[in-house]
Amino acid sequence: MLIASFDLCAKMSGQVWKEAATLMLVGRALGSCMWGSQRASSDYKILFLKRSSRSTFMPKAYVFPGGVVEKTDFSSEWLKLFKNHGHSEEDLKSYFHCPEPRPSFYKNNDTHVLMAEVGFRIGAIRETFEECGLLLAKNCKFESVKSQDHWQKAVHKNDTQFLQMFLELGGCPDIWSLNQWQGWLTPTTFESRRFDTAFYIAFVDSIPTGRADNIEISHMQWIEPRAILRDYMNQKLWLPPPQLYELGRLLNFISFEKLKSFSEDRGRIGMDRWMPVIINSDQHVISVLPGDDLYPEEPDFLGQNKERLRIDMSTEESRTKSRKLHRLEMSGQSPSKLFMNIDPPFGHVRVANLGELILSKL
Repeated sequence: MLIASFDLCAKMSGQVWKEAATLMLVGRALGSCMWGSQRASSDYKILFLKRSSRSTFMPKAYVFPGGVVEKTDFSSEWLKLFKNHGHSEEDLKSYFHCPEPRPSFYKNNDTHVLMAEVGFRIGAIRETFEECGLLLAKNCKFESVKSQDHWQKAVHKNDTQFLQMFLELGGCPDIWSLNQWQGWLTPTTFESRRFDTAFYIAFVDSIPTGRADNIEISHMQWIEPRAILRDYMNQKLWLPPPQLYELGRLLNFISFEKLKSFSEDRGRIGMDRWMPVIINSDQHVISVLPGDDLYPEEPDFLGQNKERLRIDMSTEESRTKSRKLHRLEMSGQSPSKLFMNIDPPFGHVRVANLGELILSKL
């Protein structure tokens, strides 16, 4: 109720963040990895995109595909398209309606003709296609690589072309393949560059090839969660906090099938949305999440208080004195340390305590 009330204020006073959708795309693969002293097979990789150095937001960061949702993602024309493929509006509402409590980005879009749970999925699929040419769709096939490149560029220039592509080529976006995962709201410290983002997870039975757009994205890579975390800890690349956190969750799974089964079952439960709160501590910064002892009872979602929160103790002392931990400890360019000892809501798995485990066991 608290988050919903703050979102209502945001809508009344002028939107202070953009709404976005992100796709964690998991591909079945063969291989192996080390986990401590035990050798375990790893049969999946996850898609990461490297943001262009020219990007105004998080340049050079390794991220999951995704971006801002557009009005056309919620167009009533999608209802006609889905109906032509045997999926009525009633079917969509029955299948995709998120159980209460629904995250705020779903509620904020209740005025659209197309339900938010469908529109955000379309946005995630469209952004993935724009950025790297990979399309999750039913009964839609490109005649050639040239045709695929043509549509990727067309959609990148004009988001309305995504619907037009299906009208010309047939088929529809495979929104059924996207499972709800987690919502993330950018902290208030970013001020004008904030995003309220729905994270989804989807699975493909092989590692497909794609093409980075070379505009927003400079490089695409399929990689095991442990491998990219190892590169992150060795400071070979940078991962934004939500990507780091979700990779910590994936460490619980070494099997494609088990991760897929878990994601499908858990996705039906619903989806939470978190806003990290930034707290200064000596020379470090602590990013606390809901459930942590330091997390405010009434978070400043709108960023009205310009004064940074601060505690007069070291990060280590704060961690030792806290009974409930759900935080990232950040220090300059050094890798963040992630700690969690509480049970997550909505049937999720705990994230690995990367601050204690990554360097010694990854």
